Amino acid sequence: MNDEQERLNDNNQTEVVPAVGTTDVVVETAKESVESAEKVTMQGVETDQSELQKSVADESVKTSDDAAKGGGKVRRKFPTWVDFFAAIGVFTLSLIVASFVMLFMLKNAGEERSSAQITFITYVIQFMPVVAFIVWQRLKAGRDSGIHFGVRRASLPILLWGVVLIVASGIVIEPLLALFPTEGYDAVKGTIGLGGWAILSTVVAAPILEEALFRGVIFETCRESFGSAVAVFGSALLFGVIHIVPVQVVNAFVVGLILSYIYLRTRSLVAVILLHAINNTIAYATMALFGESGQMTLAELIPTRWLYWTIYGLSALVFLYAMVRLWRSLRDNTELA
Repeated sequence: MNDEQERLNDNNQTEVVPAVGTTDVVVETAKESVESAEKVTMQGVETDQSELQKSVADESVKTSDDAAKGGGKVRRKFPTWVDFFAAIGVFTLSLIVASFVMLFMLKNAGEERSSAQITFITYVIQFMPVVAFIVWQRLKAGRDSGIHFGVRRASLPILLWGVVLIVASGIVIEPLLALFPTEGYDAVKGTIGLGGWAILSTVVAAPILEEALFRGVIFETCRESFGSAVAVFGSALLFGVIHIVPVQVVNAFVVGLILSYIYLRTRSLVAVILLHAINNTIAYATMALFGESGQMTLAELIPTRWLYWTIYGLSALVFLYAMVRLWRSLRDNTELA
């Protein structure tokens, strides 16, 4: 009986041992699972950190590229009020210097130096510094120069369309211009004069410098900061104001509006420079060939009423069509990049 009892006790102990071994296996398996999960988690954390570092690195590279494009400087807000008043100051200083140069040349050159030559020299002194200064300001702010020549976009159809618009707009506003006194305009024409220097001033220097300033740096700065509408009307308004004489202010504003429309569609300074030169060439040729009779209005040149009003009506339709196209371009923001 005692032997049997001992045998049963031994069996019970033998059965317990495997149970304890199974528990150890379960525990070991659980530990391995936990360790494996921790490894997976750590790998995920390392992966996330690696991706974050890569993202930061990519962002740094992008910033470096942007800085490189901006002449090594990160883009900043432009123009600020400081930039604005600095440009006004440079232009004012240029006017003062040009005035002193003109007085000096008139006093010392006498009749040997023509008024047209003096006008050309002082004109360059007035406009060249402010164009160069604003270009420098833009580059310093991390922008491009604002001078987009766009030679390939200055196509013959664009130029022909621009000439038609300028002529049509001139006919449309002619009755309005006839209301203004012409004394100031006559004085300006007398200062410009005739001859080679006059041609160099009106047909070469004025189109290049004025378009670089108004359809170049001013237009691009306004477009970037305030939108295309402000760029178009703002640059045209400033273009009109600098002509000072009331009849020229109105005419220059309308011409500036046409040139701004062409530039908005083409982003080509070459196109508007050529159109500006053509407009000034027509004005100069009219003054040189016809003298006082060149100031006659279209209504005076065409006494037949029905013919005049037919031409005026067609011109008005062309001008209205251009203004509708301009409005749609501004509304839909469809100017070329």
